[in-house]
Amino acid sequence: MADYDAGIREFEFDPNIYGHSSVKSALVGLQHGKCCFCESPFRHISPGDVEHFRPKAGFFILTGNAISKPGYYWLAYNFSNLYLSCEICNRTFKRNYFPLAYEANRVRSHHHHTDLPNESPLLIQPEEDEPEDHITFNREIPLGIDTKGSVTIERLGLDRYDLNEERLKYYELMAYIADKARSGDTIASQIIKKASLPSERYSLMIRCNFSDLL
Repeated sequence: MADYDAGIREFEFDPNIYGHSSVKSALVGLQHGKCCFCESPFRHISPGDVEHFRPKAGFFILTGNAISKPGYYWLAYNFSNLYLSCEICNRTFKRNYFPLAYEANRVRSHHHHTDLPNESPLLIQPEEDEPEDHITFNREIPLGIDTKGSVTIERLGLDRYDLNEERLKYYELMAYIADKARSGDTIASQIIKKASLPSERYSLMIRCNFSDLL
């Protein structure tokens, strides 16, 4: 283990295992074909990436810093650490970034894996955290409620221009339907409620903007 800590040796990982078609298919089903971070549906144009929430090979906490190794090597094939992400969120923004509220709590070895619940990551973990506890929306713009929400928005690029433009088009359509719902249109009301479900695109934006109809 000392050789790995010193960077003399590196862990090797087989992408054919964690990226196997059966793993990807399971993630697609669980995430309804959406990116785990930006909630965009993308499977019609891209296969997406199998993202390790806790980076397997190494991590960094400040942009420009060298990657610290080893990473969370023992979680490389752990399904609970795997998510489906669009390529932009994963490759351009998240990458190996993994900050903690208290760096002293970082688990650096499989020998201490039971201490993972004490880490307090500063990124929202899909399926573990409630996004609405950390992020809200003003129309199409995401806003951090707390530090975890703000760090997640900044580091995952959730406020990027192209994503905001895409959300804005959807928001404007839903706002029109919401006005109909508030006027008593039951079909419009059903549409808004369906759009707020976790299975739908940008559902957190819908829940934050149209909570009076849910």
